[in-house]
Amino acid sequence: MANTRARSKTDTDRPAHHHDERFIALYREEYTGMFRLAYSLVSNSAEAEELVQDGFIAVYRRLDEIHKPSAYLRASVVNRCRSVLRHRRVMALNPPEPPGDLPDSAAELSDVLARLPENQRIAIVLRYYWRYPASEIARIVDMPVATVRSHTRRGLATLRKELEP
Repeated sequence: MANTRARSKTDTDRPAHHHDERFIALYREEYTGMFRLAYSLVSNSAEAEELVQDGFIAVYRRLDEIHKPSAYLRASVVNRCRSVLRHRRVMALNPPEPPGDLPDSAAELSDVLARLPENQRIAIVLRYYWRYPASEIARIVDMPVATVRSHTRRGLATLRKELEP
């Protein structure tokens, strides 16, 4: 007679549960340090957070294969930071050209926009080029509406100052 005992959910989930417990413990131990490391390298908190999260995803996918998860995570975060810094250097040496059919004033605007801080540039482009309301921009970039309005206001002030004759 075949064994008809039903398998409990815990019987089949034990390895995954152990995997998750190890990962959660690693996350709790390492997140703050990894964020500080990434921020010290890329000098941008949003970018640092994203790079650290990507590093944790890489560890999670291979956690059962990795002998030293903390070391693997640190190497992953540092390599991702190096990639970002390399990309920045390339972009600084070869900035994207504005479309060739722009009048001189539009090309000048494009140059000034490129010099704005990232959050201000995003707010200005989404608001005035794509005509999104502040509430939609806030949803897209995941920040409060008041912060979006502040970035827009500051960006516009900088644009006016830079473009005045």
